[in-house]
Amino acid sequence: MASKLQEEVICPICMDILQDPATVDCGHNFCLRCITQTKEAAENILKCPLCQKIVRRDTITPNWLLVNLVEKIQGMDASEMQPKVEELRCLRHGEKCHYFCEFDGNFLCVVCRESKDHKSHNATLIEEAAQSYQERIQSQVEALQQKERMIVQTKSQGEQKINVFMAQVENEKEKIMTAFKQLHRLLKEEKNFLLSRVNWLGQEIARWKKLYVISTETQLNSLRKLMDSLKARQCLPPDQLLQVRPHLPRSEGFQLLNPTPVSMDLEKKLSEAKLRHDSFTESLKKFKDSLQAESKKDKGKFFKGMSEEYIKSWNLSAKNNPKMKKTLEPESTLPVDRTAQPVSPNPEPSTSSSPLSCSKSKSSFVSYLPIQDSAENPGGPGAVCIEELKMALAPVTLDAASAHPDLIISQDLKTVTLNTAPQSDWTEPSDPERFHPFRCVLGLPGLSFGCQTWEAELQGPGGGSCLVGVASEPVPRRGMLVIEPLSGFWALRIAGSECQALIGAGTREDLSVCPRRVGVAVNHECGEVVFYDATTSNHIYTFQASFPGQVFPFFRLLSPGTQVTLSS
Repeated sequence: MASKLQEEVICPICMDILQDPATVDCGHNFCLRCITQTKEAAENILKCPLCQKIVRRDTITPNWLLVNLVEKIQGMDASEMQPKVEELRCLRHGEKCHYFCEFDGNFLCVVCRESKDHKSHNATLIEEAAQSYQERIQSQVEALQQKERMIVQTKSQGEQKINVFMAQVENEKEKIMTAFKQLHRLLKEEKNFLLSRVNWLGQEIARWKKLYVISTETQLNSLRKLMDSLKARQCLPPDQLLQVRPHLPRSEGFQLLNPTPVSMDLEKKLSEAKLRHDSFTESLKKFKDSLQAESKKDKGKFFKGMSEEYIKSWNLSAKNNPKMKKTLEPESTLPVDRTAQPVSPNPEPSTSSSPLSCSKSKSSFVSYLPIQDSAENPGGPGAVCIEELKMALAPVTLDAASAHPDLIISQDLKTVTLNTAPQSDWTEPSDPERFHPFRCVLGLPGLSFGCQTWEAELQGPGGGSCLVGVASEPVPRRGMLVIEPLSGFWALRIAGSECQALIGAGTREDLSVCPRRVGVAVNHECGEVVFYDATTSNHIYTFQASFPGQVFPFFRLLSPGTQVTLSS
């Protein structure tokens, strides 16, 4: 009885008698020191080690009933704590059992051993039988230990094989990335060479044009002077007119020079450039056709015989990997998410969201098309290549002349901080370039053509909060600002753990990510503003519009202490 009572006051954590017993909300009891030192107890909320129920740390209460019970148990004699070993006695004769029958597994007294039921059986003393079973148990334990060693060895070999396979997978992945990087570099070098030779030809023909114009103009001026001289002599009296006779051969012998407009060498160079471009295009076409055919064949081979479970795993992996989305269903296109109606009644949609190829919309800058890359839109227009965008990274600084008076700009014009004690009594600045009353600032340089990418890091209390994006040149800087594409702003709102796209007046679209470092890529020809996570290189959101002029990096700081730093 005493031993069972002692079991009731054992701490489930340290497996010793409760010290300073305490009870949690779920009703389980522990040592106060044990429960407060668990790894889950670092915060105010912890889990009960027995039932895993969430309990609050401040609800742990001493259990005085258990305190008294523990004291009484500890005061008992050691003899009372030890369970008494009852002697084995024969239920039939009441005698003490000394023997064990190997035949039927019964304990026997002296009378039972000599009875006719067991006399022919092999009965030995209990101690000897126990010794025999002890040896048999030991033998089985050793056999199981041998099997355990075999399992451990097999497990080690299997894990080693798995690790080798994983290393081969990573190596293959690295080889693929390296091969495509080399191919991309080769294509870029070829593109630069083709463009350079054509640009050089353009410069040479421009210089040749100047020489040609000068030569023909000089010849024309000489001819006109000779014509004017002869016309003037036509009005002379007959006697003087006849004196012109010696000068006539000069005019009759005037030779018309015919300089070559384009040299044969330049024409040859242009012809060579065309041939090289045609050859390169033909090679690319053959490579593309061959690659598509092989890819189709390889995909069919890859999926052939694949179990349904593997196919589900593949689809899930592809769904969560934006780089694979374009390769899964290249012929499927999903509708673009149009969350705002364009002002232009007949907008011309962009044929591609890629920053490298697009058709410019003819609508005004208030016409826009937000595109979000998500699992519901795999391979859609928002699935841009961030690495290509990062190739256009350019140094950007802050325009101190546009900053609200509450904003503190660093000397290197790379960091803006909202004063922790904003001056609410600021009068409207006399400088019309400054934003007021909203705490905004623009970045430099502006972009009027081509592509530009820049990145910024957000810091501050609670992670900081601000608007980040781009603003069109004609946006107002005084009075009420409506941050939306219709007003010339394309921006995200990042505050705490929330990230939202500002797609209309008072309308926000919640996004599934909240970056601390955000990248913004602008393609002026496409009218495209792409936001991406600069830490993970994952696409966040894309706006599309046709800009009326220059666009500038734009920031609006929302809470005191918020700091935005532009990447170098």
